[in-house]
Amino acid sequence: MYARISKISAVNEMQLNMFIETYKNVGAKTAMKAGALQLTITKIEKEKAYLIAVFPNKKIATERFQGIQDNLKQVKEFIKLEISEGEVVFNQNSLTHNK
Repeated sequence: MYARISKISAVNEMQLNMFIETYKNVGAKTAMKAGALQLTITKIEKEKAYLIAVFPNKKIATERFQGIQDNLKQVKEFIKLEISEGEVVFNQNSLTHNK
């Protein structure tokens, strides 16, 4: 698995909430159709959050990332994004953990 982690910094809480709602209603649907396995947004401050997108492999993650470059340009006009990525080396949740 391969993850792309975006640190999102908005000017204020309202702007971040607008981004999150737009992502939930538009971006998440296209990411899942493009092959994402999991999408998580974690709000860490009033105007900051992390978006974690997990894909089956780097190829699918890269194809998805290349496909949204125009959208990213628009988002970067009002939201600061810092993107990191890498191979998932450990993942455990209640769906995969044997009790």
